Amino acid sequence: MTILACPVSAAENKLPAPAHYSAAMSMNPETGAPQGVQIVSGGESDYYIDAPYIQFISENPPQGYAQSPQFMECATDEEPLVFDWAAPLPDDEIVCALRLEGGESGAWQMSLLAARTGIMAHIDNGPHRFKMFFSGDRWLPAGSEFVLNMAAYAGDPFGILAATELGVSFIAWRPATLEQKALAFEHITQARHSRDGMISDCALQVPGDTDSFKLRDDDNDGQWSEMYLAAESFRWAATGDPAARENAQRTFRAMIKLLTIAPVKGLPARSVLPAAQCPGADPHNWRMSADGTECWKSDTSVDELVGHYFGLPVYYDLVADDGEKQIIRSAIADLTDYIVDNGMRLLDENGNVTTHGNWDPEWVNTVGRTGDQGLNSVQALNALRSAHHITGNPKYLDKYHELVSRHGYHKNALKWKETGDRFQVNHDSDEMGFLSFYNLLRYEDDESLRRYYLEGLRRAWENDLPERNPEQIVIYGAFAKKNYGLDLAVRTLREIPLDLVKWSVRNSGRADLPHDTAPDRFGRAQSIFVPPYSETRTIRWSENMYQLDTDDGGRSEAMPVFWLLPYWMARYHGMIRNS
Repeated sequence: MTILACPVSAAENKLPAPAHYSAAMSMNPETGAPQGVQIVSGGESDYYIDAPYIQFISENPPQGYAQSPQFMECATDEEPLVFDWAAPLPDDEIVCALRLEGGESGAWQMSLLAARTGIMAHIDNGPHRFKMFFSGDRWLPAGSEFVLNMAAYAGDPFGILAATELGVSFIAWRPATLEQKALAFEHITQARHSRDGMISDCALQVPGDTDSFKLRDDDNDGQWSEMYLAAESFRWAATGDPAARENAQRTFRAMIKLLTIAPVKGLPARSVLPAAQCPGADPHNWRMSADGTECWKSDTSVDELVGHYFGLPVYYDLVADDGEKQIIRSAIADLTDYIVDNGMRLLDENGNVTTHGNWDPEWVNTVGRTGDQGLNSVQALNALRSAHHITGNPKYLDKYHELVSRHGYHKNALKWKETGDRFQVNHDSDEMGFLSFYNLLRYEDDESLRRYYLEGLRRAWENDLPERNPEQIVIYGAFAKKNYGLDLAVRTLREIPLDLVKWSVRNSGRADLPHDTAPDRFGRAQSIFVPPYSETRTIRWSENMYQLDTDDGGRSEAMPVFWLLPYWMARYHGMIRNS
């Protein structure tokens, strides 16, 4: 690797028109040159062969790096270089610059710019151009306000050294496959995010220090855990790994507890805690179990129902033995009877409709028209279709056809996204909609109804495709088979950092991220496009990926379910294949 380097001032940096951002770099196994995501488009479906790519990891600098011949600082004896960067830069207050060449006869070039707020990297390999910006506490020493200097390290691994007023960080470029990343996230999930099978984020008692983690309950333990149950079910079906089945069985037992702990038959709990830890968050909604050993959380929402009618059917089809299938049939029958017998409403232990628990046609087609009409219709149809698949009880199929023929729920499903976005964009609703369509389309055999559902799903997929959300892309791809944006899903799965600590992010000051003229539904500033996910807040897909700033402060770590579900679902459906 050859180096041509010099300091560059902002005044000397002449910039061309904007270019596309990407951090999804494969490495050509023959030349070592960077390349983009390579999708195989042939036969009945598109697929991607899992190949090594560059995973960026912030870690401790190599020992003795400053004395190594592979250590390259910004030089001071060269003429200023003009870099082929898109305008505007994330930060135009340039500290120094490096240019490196790699491959045979300098087949590809890398430009590095150190600015006051972070490090910019640009790789040019002819048809493949990649840009990254490493900024904030995820990539720099936590709490740093400005970068003082930069260097490159051409050892193993290659990396960038960033010096700030608080120390030096090393951004390593390590080869990885998506499967290796999945196994790393599996370890993190079981080590820090499982409460006897219930999956949620964890608190960090020392900001940024994952060794200081503390397990905690979540308002939607049912939904997140059911998504993990589905992920491990897909993993088991795709790989036959016994660990996947063990993880799935553990979470399955936790979900059955949620569905049976309340004193009212069929009423699911939001969450469960040991008596000594009660009450958890939102203390007024916790109730003690009959035997006094645990407490359960009431005011269950449709979020939990979406989860139960998503994860349990997948587990039933792919993992469950005969005994577990009988347990699922009983639990799903109790849950569905409770909803149907109460007029398609979820009632709490006092007989009142829960805050978000209404699938009643009168509500859906009147009040629901202001936002949740289509979403709640899809949820209800999926619940009944899935319950009929599992139990065989014609009662549920009869109710399903009543909602279609008398109340037009299938037509509501067609325009669910347009109705939901009429007044505000709610990413939480988007996720629940996509999850509900998955089993609904798997079980529906009436082609006329399938056309409504597929078109409703397609419209939402098309609308949200710029977000590069792999969960949505893979769910749609399971039925579309071809031309569904698999390259974008793979790119996002690569971009998401291995570090899932929820660091504070400050992207509102970046000149390269144009602001939306309208804030999000919580009044927060957002951008008009999603930058690489290595540069955004740590999210789950129910949250706004356009949000520019967060004050998370490293006080928690996200559960990896948001990554594991689309990955293992893609593996199961043959979208991602091992070489």
